[in-house]
Amino acid sequence: MLLLQKTCPINYGSLCRQTVTVYHKENDLYTRNVYTNAFLDHKKTQSVDKTGSKEANSFLLVIPGAAQTVFVDDKVYEGIGPEIATIEQWRAFTPVKVPGLVVVKYADCKKWDNRVVHTEAGG
Repeated sequence: MLLLQKTCPINYGSLCRQTVTVYHKENDLYTRNVYTNAFLDHKKTQSVDKTGSKEANSFLLVIPGAAQTVFVDDKVYEGIGPEIATIEQWRAFTPVKVPGLVVVKYADCKKWDNRVVHTEAGG
């Protein structure tokens, strides 16, 4: 009997080729991690109802790896972002003031064959 080893069907090498910076705040500690193997997709939807036209912006972030790398309320910057060291810098670092910055509203680890293969986040 021939047994084939299960491999993840996603080719992360061709999909995840963007650079993002993930910022995480825990108490008074600010961490900044740059990932060069990410996939970040921005989406804008527009709907029209009887009260008028509405726009909504959302995003999807995928970072391959065996551990969770992004958490709710983290900030994600497209490209290599600046260092953040103080509460004042953290508060000023908002999507309204910084183009390309988004705030994570959900984060999930995705598994293949009972192993975490990537973190998926969005907002």
